[in-house]
Amino acid sequence: MTHCKMFVVALLLIVAMVACNLNPKENTKEVVTVEGQAGNFLIIKGHGFSENRNQNKVVFGNVTAKVLSANTNSLVVQVPVQSAATVPVMVTVGDNVSNAMLFAYHAKLVASKF
Repeated sequence: MTHCKMFVVALLLIVAMVACNLNPKENTKEVVTVEGQAGNFLIIKGHGFSENRNQNKVVFGNVTAKVLSANTNSLVVQVPVQSAATVPVMVTVGDNVSNAMLFAYHAKLVASKF
């Protein structure tokens, strides 16, 4: 039984190492589009964020989002109300500005009464 458990652990470690390899064909200049609604919570992952949530500024188009929590590798923000259908999202920490990602707003579904 002990042999089997060690084999499974070794197999999981190999899979984890393979999954972490960089993709040489990946285009790092590609703009990512995320979809959702105003009021949703969005986790932005990266590096170089301030642990003080007030020192991170996240802007959807021209509307500033509320940063709910922050650490050096991720931010949790609440998606602000925006009139445009798709807007660029930028993160600013001090003088550093991130690459843009796009956020596509979905209309809220209204429950119909029958």
